[in-house]
Amino acid sequence: MTPILLGVADTIESEFNAEEYKTSSALEKYYKILFRSVDKLFTFLGTDRTKIAPYLTDFVSVEAQSLGREGYGFTVRDANDLGFSGIACHVVDLGGASVGGALQQAFTIVSSNPDSVVLVAAADVPKSVFKQVSDLKRLTATVCHPDWEIPYGSTLIGLYAILAERLMKDSGIDANDFEKITKYFRTKASSNPRAFQFEKELTDKQLRKPLAGPYSTPMIAIVTDHGFATLITTEAKKQELIDNGIIRKDASHIYLTGAGHAVHAEYFIQKKDLASPAAIAAERAFAISGWERDDVDYAWIYDCFTGMIVNQASLYFGTQAKEVATGLHEGKIPTGKRQIPINLGGGILNYQAAMSLSGAAGLIDVASQYGLAVDPIPNRLNETPKVSLLGGNGGIDSINSVIIFSKEEPKKGKRSVRPTRTLGVNVPAAKDGEEGVILSASAVHFNPGGEKKPPYLLCAVTTNSDSMLLTNLFSESGEEIKSLETVEIGKTKVKLKIQNGILQSYLI
Repeated sequence: MTPILLGVADTIESEFNAEEYKTSSALEKYYKILFRSVDKLFTFLGTDRTKIAPYLTDFVSVEAQSLGREGYGFTVRDANDLGFSGIACHVVDLGGASVGGALQQAFTIVSSNPDSVVLVAAADVPKSVFKQVSDLKRLTATVCHPDWEIPYGSTLIGLYAILAERLMKDSGIDANDFEKITKYFRTKASSNPRAFQFEKELTDKQLRKPLAGPYSTPMIAIVTDHGFATLITTEAKKQELIDNGIIRKDASHIYLTGAGHAVHAEYFIQKKDLASPAAIAAERAFAISGWERDDVDYAWIYDCFTGMIVNQASLYFGTQAKEVATGLHEGKIPTGKRQIPINLGGGILNYQAAMSLSGAAGLIDVASQYGLAVDPIPNRLNETPKVSLLGGNGGIDSINSVIIFSKEEPKKGKRSVRPTRTLGVNVPAAKDGEEGVILSASAVHFNPGGEKKPPYLLCAVTTNSDSMLLTNLFSESGEEIKSLETVEIGKTKVKLKIQNGILQSYLI
């Protein structure tokens, strides 16, 4: 029996009294957002926590990374505080792919037991927690390898910029493409009072001030406090809830027909060939769903960085990146047979983004197209999409999740997953005197609290022994090179030398 989704609620900071919220502790804010999201969802369904509690079988949540609420015990505590006991608890930690991962967990539970009623809910408050330079330094230490990345000035932005520079080199995309895409999605959020970037002007000055590689501030996801809640079950169980007076009689739903995720590596340094797991995640979701890529009418693509919209959309739908980038100038993905509109709420570049929970922005966006969001985005399609895709990305493009929704059950049968190539895992193992080629590189202009002061180049180097490592770049005479002007990605040759105890690249 195909799982169904009954509704989605999210909670944002502006829903609370500003002064009261400001003076609340981070943990108090967390509970305010979590509880309000759950209560809004249940009110939307015509019920409340007390009435539905005896029917809930599972609670799936996502770790609140900014608060360090990591582990199963915190999820149990949240379930208890919400008034739910005697249920199974599950916790997901897939970085930015976590909302997709939580939905996949619910999908798996309901698929294996049609009597399941699964509450998926979570909150996080990074805007309230990450305020100082030391906080940014702590975030970098969380995502970057202490030995192979941090000594060279690696940052989350800098590493994503390395991926962007390689994407541009391979596809013919340029900075102008990134600017046009960024501007388009800002317009989608400008009319939404719930969007962080509501009525905020995007200027050319903002776009032209680089942080790393092609990326400026408007091309990077904003950070906000956010929470969400949704309910997953089956049509039969939904009818039982209606018959017993637990939820309203006219409650609607959409089918959650497919779910898949794929993991590549924990750290960027392990990403052999800078490969992405996005295509594998999509293939798994489509195979399970019974739908094909040509059936998709709408998509929400995880946009932690502008270049990632292009890369993931290209891999999800098998379309050339340059063609995708051109289509995204107007917010659509070309798939050969049609132009699929995406991210009508503006994405996490503009709407709301709470670190691992940021995919909730996409869930609200997609649910809005079906009338199932408590606070829908104002930009909706003229016709309800038959099939929609929701994507999520975690780490430095190291984890990907894909969920397929539809307003009808698929008439096609499910199929086995098409063979996909295994993603290699890089083992950094270079030595003094070894030679290599610059696989990609980005100029870093922003590293608050970092030990290495910008500007500097961050280079991914592939050695002759087929290992990759990160370095900075120096001339033959030993002067540090801080721009890409003298570098040709994929061709510039270097020699590794030990400097201050670490391997660095020198132009040959």
